[in-house]
Amino acid sequence: MKGIISLLIIVFLLALAFAIGSQNEAVVAVNYLIAKAQLRISTLIAISLAVGVIIGLLIMLTSWLSLRVKLTSTRSRLKKALKEN
Repeated sequence: MKGIISLLIIVFLLALAFAIGSQNEAVVAVNYLIAKAQLRISTLIAISLAVGVIIGLLIMLTSWLSLRVKLTSTRSRLKKALKEN
């Protein structure tokens, strides 16, 4: 249930960001490490939001995986301890 509520909040925030971004049609020059581009502000907002979400998910995934590894090792140690007794 908590996951569904979190997902709905994220989808709502993404929709809100895209709605706000679609109202900004001005073109800006963007300088990044490799090149330079002319982008609409709405496109720039969408790209920035998507990159931020992806980075956040990757950080969350690494944290989750490390916790799963710890849980697995703890469960195996618990099984060994129970078999010895």
